[in-house]
Amino acid sequence: MLPGGNDSIAMKAKLSRFQPITNPRQIFLHPSASSPTKPTQEQEENLHLNIPVDDTFSPSSPSAVAVASEESLVTKILLKLPPKPLLRSQCVSKQWLSLISDPAFRRQHARAIRTHPTSDLLFFSPDSERNEIDLISLSPEGVDSVGNVSSPITDGILKRGDEIHSLHSCNGLLCMQIKLKNNRLQLIVYNPTTCKHRVIPWFSGDYNMPIFRYANIAFDPSKSDHYKLVCFGLDRDSDCNNYRFLIYSSETGAWRVTEDAVGTLPVRYYYDRGVLWNGDFHWFGTNYCTLCFDVQKERLKPSTPQIPASFGVRNKYDIWYFGEAGGDLSVMCVNKLEAMLFDVFALKRDYSQWILKHRVDFAPLTRYYPKMKGPGFHTPCLVVDEEGKKARIVISVEDKFLSYDIADMVVKELVEVGPVYAEVAGWGDSTWYRWYEAFQHVDTLASV
Repeated sequence: MLPGGNDSIAMKAKLSRFQPITNPRQIFLHPSASSPTKPTQEQEENLHLNIPVDDTFSPSSPSAVAVASEESLVTKILLKLPPKPLLRSQCVSKQWLSLISDPAFRRQHARAIRTHPTSDLLFFSPDSERNEIDLISLSPEGVDSVGNVSSPITDGILKRGDEIHSLHSCNGLLCMQIKLKNNRLQLIVYNPTTCKHRVIPWFSGDYNMPIFRYANIAFDPSKSDHYKLVCFGLDRDSDCNNYRFLIYSSETGAWRVTEDAVGTLPVRYYYDRGVLWNGDFHWFGTNYCTLCFDVQKERLKPSTPQIPASFGVRNKYDIWYFGEAGGDLSVMCVNKLEAMLFDVFALKRDYSQWILKHRVDFAPLTRYYPKMKGPGFHTPCLVVDEEGKKARIVISVEDKFLSYDIADMVVKELVEVGPVYAEVAGWGDSTWYRWYEAFQHVDTLASV
């Protein structure tokens, strides 16, 4: 089911550009790797055995009635449910509807659910002519949760002639700049799980405010029920592209401009794709450093150390991945392009240095996907499990997404990808996605 927890929405949702593969290929690159052993006949028979059900806990049993009447116990149980099943559970009874829709319960649930690892990814191409945000799931149950989350947006937010100009995501909330048909921009915060949105008001009557450029959303339910929009604006009277931070707080409903100026720095940073990590926002720069902004104190911090990479960065297309993975702020960059050798670095939490976490060789994959040479592929996502033991790279190649397990060297085909129209370097209809077009997503009941 698609985000929103509403079957009627899911029924009329557009088909996703991502489609499951009928017979996905699985490749074992390491000689010692082998496919899972086939279950024995006895094991297969056991799968079909009828498991006896304890009928002492039927809905009408005294035990069930006792549990239902104890609201604190029901609350504890419901807090364990993921958001989408929880939304469907509202129809169980009036008591559950009242409890689940209570803002205090939803705030508590948003804080609790953040501890669960996420395996969902959102993709949006700013170069595409289509207003489409697509979803895939890397859950162990298989990639059967592909979908298009844009249909509720089109039905409830976008009007004919409007388009999604840019998108940023953080812990389940989306910040979108909508280009209206009159060419004006509208800023919207959207929760695809609940299908709720909020139009963010612009600065009222202050013509000294910087000219708005980029928007990022910072939301950490473990620290606050509120979110902030950390945006960039160009000084109106500046002759040297002097950018300043513009901060919007959902708690106060007001904007403010910080004193920190960033346009005068001799490094180009990609302000449209900030990463919230360790309480700070980070933007990647062409010198292999990141610009660091303290979200709570709303001020710049010293830039992070330079990444010890051997390959230069001219623009954001030379970056292969930048984001949070398994609790680390991670960067993937080229070691040797001709040899298809890549390095993954992680920043220490004390910001003292970058350390090499993985060295990945993609060359063996060209035997199975010849178009990867050139290189004809991108790596939009690095996904690490909660224990930090299993690291997977999502590879965008040809018309498919692949999952590459770094430790086991096992490659699995995930989904087929339809074309994304993009005029980047004359590529035209592209099926590639890059790091700045992908976001890890977690369902949340957080209010916007």
